[in-house]
Amino acid sequence: MKVNLTASKGLESKLTVVVTKKEIQEKIDNKLDEVKGTINLKGFRPGKAPRELLKKQFGKALYGEVIEKTLNESTFQALKDKNIKPAGQPKIDIKSSGEDKDLEFTIEVEKIPEIKKVFLDKIEIQKYEVKADKKDLDNRLSQLAESSKKYNDKEKTKPAEKNDLVVFNYEATVDGKSFDGNKGENLQIVLGKDLFIQGFDKQMIGVKKDEEKLVKVKLPDNYPKKELAGKESKFKCKVLNIKSPEDQKIDDNFAKNMGAKNLTDLKSMIEKQISKEFESITDQLVKKEILDQLDSKYKMELPKRMLDDEIKNVEHTFIHEKMNEKGEKDHSKVKLDENDKKEIKKISERRVKLALVLSNIGEENNIKVSSQELQVELEKQLRMYPGQEKTIREYYQKNPAELTKLRGPLFEDKVMNLIQQKAKAKVKIVTKEELQKIIGSENKKNSELKAKTSKKTKAKKTSKK
Repeated sequence: MKVNLTASKGLESKLTVVVTKKEIQEKIDNKLDEVKGTINLKGFRPGKAPRELLKKQFGKALYGEVIEKTLNESTFQALKDKNIKPAGQPKIDIKSSGEDKDLEFTIEVEKIPEIKKVFLDKIEIQKYEVKADKKDLDNRLSQLAESSKKYNDKEKTKPAEKNDLVVFNYEATVDGKSFDGNKGENLQIVLGKDLFIQGFDKQMIGVKKDEEKLVKVKLPDNYPKKELAGKESKFKCKVLNIKSPEDQKIDDNFAKNMGAKNLTDLKSMIEKQISKEFESITDQLVKKEILDQLDSKYKMELPKRMLDDEIKNVEHTFIHEKMNEKGEKDHSKVKLDENDKKEIKKISERRVKLALVLSNIGEENNIKVSSQELQVELEKQLRMYPGQEKTIREYYQKNPAELTKLRGPLFEDKVMNLIQQKAKAKVKIVTKEELQKIIGSENKKNSELKAKTSKKTKAKKTSKK
């Protein structure tokens, strides 16, 4: 095989590859040797038919298969020999082929730009840890105390008061008629929380054990049976029991019942829980900071095809966002202005650049996504669509290429986690309110940057006029 680099400009290269007819013939002969044991020819035992006879009968059929395999293998080897890492699928153009001819073809390819090594330990990041303040702690403790509150039977003669727990059976009617689901037994409500039907609790205040009470309320507007929604109904209630809440002291005993050693330990557990709740937000801030640093650090020519593909993807997202904003169903009626196009190009360039940089970091650090990790991710995806698991699983089985698309985000997450492990990190303890201000500040920066871009575009249009 002969490989010549015939043209090279920027990231684009053109190669000419020649595989001699002798090499092609050797590949066909090898293929014949592989399959001859499976071929039955009249007058010959399996595997004993002469190669020339086999070639005469099956050579043409095998030629196409051999050529396809040769094209793939030769292309891979040619790019490797010329130290070209393709940024996409190479374009192959056959110039000459056929039996008793050399196979000659050209390869047009865009290569991945050279990316200098990233020293991860030189990256500096700001991490945030959310610490609960006294107000947060008190609220959580109060919620825990409320949810674990104990109720004791009230004396039969004492009426129900706000915060008492009332146990009752009921039968409801609308316009004097029963309806499906109009009965309930042993229903428990805490008076004052208004969690059953709005206005119901208020009418139950003052009832006593074994008493019957008629409660009149409007069924909610979102009642499952639309014909009954918003209609006045009568609930004939039979009070079975009334219980009053026991005072719940928030002390060491309470903490022990919650699984902690003491109240101090319980507060520490709550602080960790609150901090954990904000992890996804703080993690996004760190990731954005890392990506911003990598974006500003690297300047490179981007592969045109990769960029064009990404521009189409981002453009599609922009159009659908505008369709949602305008309530438009026909995407052909949505037009993008110059500012949109400029923003789309900017976003696409950043994405392609960062994808290349992260891929390079992953390659340098031998990061891979295993088939087991891919399956775990697939199971996560399936859990997001309860009831459709079988259909989605079958879709991925029939379209294995779609399954590999899950590999990209997993690979990026692994690379980002590696960067966070290796980078120099400063941890800043913040409150919930301080974190919200940081997020607000980031959002404001993005909005101002977008507005600036918009003004520049408008200014250019005006100057042209």
